[in-house]
Amino acid sequence: MAGAGGRTRGRSGRRTRLWLGLAVLIVGSFTLGDSTHRVRAAADWLSAWWPWLLLALALVNLLRSVIAPGSLIAPGLLTALALGGLTAAHDISTRTLTDFVAPVALILVGLALLLSSREAESHRWTRVLATGRIRTADGLGSRTDTSQMVLRAIAGELRADLTDSFLDGSLTVQVTAVAGHVHLTVPRDWPVTVRTAGTVLTRVSDTGPRADADADTAREVGLHLLGLAGAFSLVRA
Repeated sequence: MAGAGGRTRGRSGRRTRLWLGLAVLIVGSFTLGDSTHRVRAAADWLSAWWPWLLLALALVNLLRSVIAPGSLIAPGLLTALALGGLTAAHDISTRTLTDFVAPVALILVGLALLLSSREAESHRWTRVLATGRIRTADGLGSRTDTSQMVLRAIAGELRADLTDSFLDGSLTVQVTAVAGHVHLTVPRDWPVTVRTAGTVLTRVSDTGPRADADADTAREVGLHLLGLAGAFSLVRA
């Protein structure tokens, strides 16, 4: 189990370095040659467009909360073809396309790609300003040591479904909800203990049938909640 934890931390560290390196590369490439002018231009652009960026982010999160990302491929393709036809039919100016339509399309595609990324083969998931779903079919817990799962939602929503997983021992789930919502679904026969000592202004709901008190005592799930102005929902399905 220690080896698995090391691999998880390694994957998380590589992923962090990847995104940080990508951000630094983009900033460096953009500011190369005329840093002062380009930084000022970027600041002016952000000051004018930040409400629209937030609306685009909210729209992507709303769509992800009700529709699986894969279900958007065909409608997105049809919409793109339809818009192309309308552009050709109504002779929309090239300036309009380059200044508004193309950048907005790129922004939406980029947000969709970033927000649809999943932290596969890991028991740590975090969503910041995003809505995401995870569904695992792994073996969780350990009879010799306590394994750990981390779920975080910061100004976003994370839905985790463990009903296809099986529990073999003790499992600790660290949940953090800061102005966000973590929704966890577990099998009804899992013995779950919820600890809410670390919550402030956080709504906690626990629904569904409880496991039999005389069930296998070697299996145990401990939920440790850390919340600030957030929400946590546990559903025993």
